[in-house]
Amino acid sequence: MVANGQSPQEQELGDLYRSGKLDQVINKANEFLKSDPENLTYHLVLGRALTDIGNYKEAITPLQFVRERDSSWKKAWALGYLGTCYYMLSDYEKSESALRSCIDLNATENATKFSSRSIAIFRYDEFFKSWTIKESKNIRFHFQNMNEEEIKQYVELRENAFNEINQFFESTLPKKVDFFVWNSRDDAKRILHNDLGFANPTLCIIHSYFKQTEGHELTHVISNYTSAIAEKTNFINEGTAVCFDQSGQDRLKRIKNWIKANDQKIEIKDYWKNGKEYSYEILYPLAGLFVQELIEKYGKEKFLEFFKDQTYENAQLVYGKELFMFIKEFENKINT
Repeated sequence: MVANGQSPQEQELGDLYRSGKLDQVINKANEFLKSDPENLTYHLVLGRALTDIGNYKEAITPLQFVRERDSSWKKAWALGYLGTCYYMLSDYEKSESALRSCIDLNATENATKFSSRSIAIFRYDEFFKSWTIKESKNIRFHFQNMNEEEIKQYVELRENAFNEINQFFESTLPKKVDFFVWNSRDDAKRILHNDLGFANPTLCIIHSYFKQTEGHELTHVISNYTSAIAEKTNFINEGTAVCFDQSGQDRLKRIKNWIKANDQKIEIKDYWKNGKEYSYEILYPLAGLFVQELIEKYGKEKFLEFFKDQTYENAQLVYGKELFMFIKEFENKINT
């Protein structure tokens, strides 16, 4: 974030930024700028923090200040973050220009990698020039290879899924979802350096294989904007996406088949606290069914209150002593 030879104030801002205390970063940066209005580090850290909390319009001014006055690593990061800001404001031409300028500057490896990845996931790579773009009310679709009738059906199903999911979450997104529909997993791996499918909820981006469920990745994006989320857990976050994926799968049957095949009993608390240690083969249906039944028993309002902090400890606070009995009954159902 900051280079050698930094002042104590610059060090303080860098430490606050790395610790994720973005509101404090913004307050401190504005305070420091009153006595040192030309300080590029203050402007850069302020612009990055504003971007990270979603104040994209406000972030442009300090980032542009750095861009116009520096020629090294500070300018590179300012350009990279400007690329994100303009993208979120749907000014795609300025977004691409800023990102390519960062790459051409090549002032720091991390900033160059940041902008190169943005070029790919934002659809600025030459590979996407032949793709078909279709817009619905809430989604901007990008199709690799699909005929007109297939596109029409695909758009209708996903737009309906968006509306159904958001009836529950009541989220307001900062922009339309950019939904990339790939026919080739190999192409996606080569261009994105990532396996399909995935979402970047903050940026309202989905990259999906064309056969994936209608609602999983959309849920990740929509639920991210239901409220300020303090902490996510793999168990609840993925479970919520599976719960709303619109697939109609028999999750209880999948869980019982897995338990029988693996000769293992399931303890919910362990999966909740250590979700990343388990394969999606069992985590997805297990977490999806758990979230579904949690909502069915205790309702939407309580779930959304809990969803802000998805830890086991917060669930105990929100649901109280009843959580223990709910989990015990759920475990008895799946393990017998």
